[in-house]
Amino acid sequence: MLVLLDENLLSAKLKKPLIDAGHSVKNVNDMDWRGVKDWELLRLADAHPFDVFITADKNLPYQQKFQGLQLRIVVLNSRSTSPDYLLPLIAKISEFLESLSSASITLINENGEISPF
Repeated sequence: MLVLLDENLLSAKLKKPLIDAGHSVKNVNDMDWRGVKDWELLRLADAHPFDVFITADKNLPYQQKFQGLQLRIVVLNSRSTSPDYLLPLIAKISEFLESLSSASITLINENGEISPF
């Protein structure tokens, strides 16, 4: 799967568990999309076509319209965007990415609990 990591996930060590699981991973810096507004970023990612967009922006599901997107969106619900907090969640995500339905939004919390939005 082709995975795009949001601006709040720029640390190179966050890519590693996904790459080790066989996924191709880019972040917004790699794509020269840093600073692009969320709604435009989602449309660019969907058109690229990325399969999955991963973010730590907990407000994203409440602020954006997702009609017409085939992108799978995963929201990391952590108290911090520090790589040390997010790395276990990224590792957990790598286990289930391929099972996500297209055009879905999935939340994963610090306890590793996964739920659809």
